[in-house]
Amino acid sequence: MNKKKTIDRIAELIARFRAEVETLNSVNLYDINIHAENILIPILNYIYGLNLKNANLEEKNYSAIDLIDIENRVAIQVTSTADTEKIKHTLEQYKKHKERDEFDSLLIYIITKKQKTYRDKKFDEIINDEFEFESSKNILDFENLIIELNSWISIPKIQEVLDLFEQEFTEQKIDYRKYILENKDKLVTETLYPNLLEIELPKTIYIGTIGVNRDEIITKSWETKYKLRKSASDRSVLNRAFEYYGISYSRDWHVFEKKIISFKPLDKNSEPLSNLVETGTVEEFTLDEFATSGYKYELALSSLIDNTIQELTSKKEIQWLRKERMFRFRPPKFLKSKKITWKNKKTATRTVVKEVWNKEKTQITHFQQLSFKIQSFLSESKWFLAITPTWSYTYDGYQAHKFESDLITQKKKLESNNSVYQHFMFISYCLSNKVSENEEDYNIINFKEAFKLPLTYKSDYGN
Repeated sequence: MNKKKTIDRIAELIARFRAEVETLNSVNLYDINIHAENILIPILNYIYGLNLKNANLEEKNYSAIDLIDIENRVAIQVTSTADTEKIKHTLEQYKKHKERDEFDSLLIYIITKKQKTYRDKKFDEIINDEFEFESSKNILDFENLIIELNSWISIPKIQEVLDLFEQEFTEQKIDYRKYILENKDKLVTETLYPNLLEIELPKTIYIGTIGVNRDEIITKSWETKYKLRKSASDRSVLNRAFEYYGISYSRDWHVFEKKIISFKPLDKNSEPLSNLVETGTVEEFTLDEFATSGYKYELALSSLIDNTIQELTSKKEIQWLRKERMFRFRPPKFLKSKKITWKNKKTATRTVVKEVWNKEKTQITHFQQLSFKIQSFLSESKWFLAITPTWSYTYDGYQAHKFESDLITQKKKLESNNSVYQHFMFISYCLSNKVSENEEDYNIINFKEAFKLPLTYKSDYGN
């Protein structure tokens, strides 16, 4: 397609959109103006080389602006009303809320058709030399787009603009927008059950320089079955230091930049982990202070949270499988099925380790064990834990079945969304409550109740 035909097609689609706006506005369906803001963003960004975003999605409230480009300091109001009173109102609001301090240019984009002329003197009385605004330059409509495109030499670039228009102004898209606007009151509400728990963490994180004799521990390990290499990681060396120094083992610490970080007070002699850090090197940070120091600090904190959850689950007879990066309910000492009583809406019992017998019922062929993976992450100053239930198949509660992958696939094919959700709720319960009378107390990390997300949306097009 040559340049003229390409621009003619764009003009045709523009006319179609103008007609769409005018028709819907005539029956008081003004929400099309809001849709127009999002439709225009990619088009204006491409044509004018901007980086516009919808101002309504920003935390700050912009009273006279719909689209903003912070980097280029450009603000745009999108409106279907082209008269002088509307322009005056926009300028008054722009001035009143001092948005001129944040932007160098205010543009008013008319999605119908701007007037042939405006009396700038009326605007100057409002502006009072506080910012620049000329109707011939700052009030735009689709004709300005056509003029701009006509000045371009590159046909492929004009074609790309046409592609953007074609995406938004097909008959199907126009019919869809009309349907949505006419049925905006017909909303459907559903409840989503995300597999997320909000984590409650201590307010303080402790950091201390590693204070063990690395070479001594590595050399000592050579006297045992599990020998450390000279290049062993700091965590491997520290794991052996527990045994070497006769310290009670725990998992709730992490090595970060040759230092140990933990939620436990590393500067207190009563804390066993204090034996692994140099005396006088321990510093305290608030959780927010540490997490916001940089992305690597956030990752380090995420690793510490994961390790702390490993310590918590160790109290609950839940195994951490380092290679698989997965938790698995441990079988009883005398290998057999295991059930845990829990409470959701009502008290129930769930089998977490199940014996699977052969057809003749003469032999246990393997065990099916409830398992799960986790991922901790920070969102808007809050830490969350994503829990993904899965299964593990073993010969003896520990050694993986040779067909484990196939068995997991078969099991998951039979599970409904509700059964997966019930697994999540059960695992959440186990993390937040004692699962046996003999479970040791561990209160460093806690979890809020699983939450629900109400989702309201418009009914599907065509239904």
